Amino acid sequence: MAKIDDYTIRRIKETADIVEVVSDFVDLKRKGPRYLGLCPFHEDRHLGSFVVHPRSNTFRCFACDAKGGPVEFIMKHENLSFLDAIRYLGRKYNIDTDMEAFNYTPPAPRPKPAPLPMLTLPSKMVLSRERLEEDNLVNWIMTGVRWDGSQRRRIAESLKNYHIGHARQGLTIFWQIDEQMRVRTGKMMRYRKDGHRDRETRYSFDWIHSALFRNSDTTGYSEDSCEVVPTLFGMHLLNTYGSGASVCIVESEKTALLMSIAYGNNLTQVWMACGGVENLSVEKLRPIMQAGRRIILYPDRDAIDKWQAKAENLHYDKVTVFTDPVLKWWREGDGDKADVADVVVRILNSHPGTGSIADSPVIRTLIDKLNLEPIDNDR
Repeated sequence: MAKIDDYTIRRIKETADIVEVVSDFVDLKRKGPRYLGLCPFHEDRHLGSFVVHPRSNTFRCFACDAKGGPVEFIMKHENLSFLDAIRYLGRKYNIDTDMEAFNYTPPAPRPKPAPLPMLTLPSKMVLSRERLEEDNLVNWIMTGVRWDGSQRRRIAESLKNYHIGHARQGLTIFWQIDEQMRVRTGKMMRYRKDGHRDRETRYSFDWIHSALFRNSDTTGYSEDSCEVVPTLFGMHLLNTYGSGASVCIVESEKTALLMSIAYGNNLTQVWMACGGVENLSVEKLRPIMQAGRRIILYPDRDAIDKWQAKAENLHYDKVTVFTDPVLKWWREGDGDKADVADVVVRILNSHPGTGSIADSPVIRTLIDKLNLEPIDNDR
């Protein structure tokens, strides 16, 4: 039997879509970012054990442990060899393989499940939760950092701009609002009185959409009715301030909030957060790139290599990765996972006198290098 060249195999494997392939044989039901169906490899009567993951282009059955990608699914379902499964998918996607005869006709494709509408929440939900008197993070920001006078006056403005909220069980709410002012969801995290995450207490982390889905009988929201599409924390500020403002992206929402207080000039920079090392994606950055904005990435110490690689894969000539705060200015006491806010807060709190961020030679370098001029009415 003739051999199919490696390029063709790779092309077919990259082209084959797991949802399209499985849908030819299995009725799939959209469930958030996944699809569920009855497993075709055993007598399955429980919807939920067979899961198709579009993002990883894989399937898995948690009952019989069948798993793999489009090629493995066809091999198992149609009892074909690897090369015959490649030929099958080549025919399905109109990709020539070889001259080997292959008498196999794929079934007529079933209709692909219609996409679910994106989850959007009413703005009144945001406004009704802006109760900050007992919020540990907000109280630490007010009393635990040695801000100068102009920075201290920007605290209330930043809390309002980002719509920081407070939920029951002492959770701080970071709303995700997109560039069209649509409320997509909100991340809820508990902080200790020293401003650090409380990871040990029960109910220390949750999502607004998860809470709504758990109580679907009373809220009316469910995974069957809508899809959660995350955005950057602070994305709603993209079109609010100057069109020439750079977009500075950090990992954590807390860092974005602190840096907005420290620098404050939204005519030159807007701070956003992706919410995690792996959450920096083309999809989330697309509105910023479409607006032609300059992007400055501030990775944490343990994410420098990953974010540099992500920046290169963007193929966008206005993106910069800035690592000086967590490399050149980092001190051992900051910790291995220190981000730019940890360094800046440490410098602020150790600086004698007024504690003005602009008085520090290190931060002065940052201001001059990236044109992040703070508005300081006290100077």
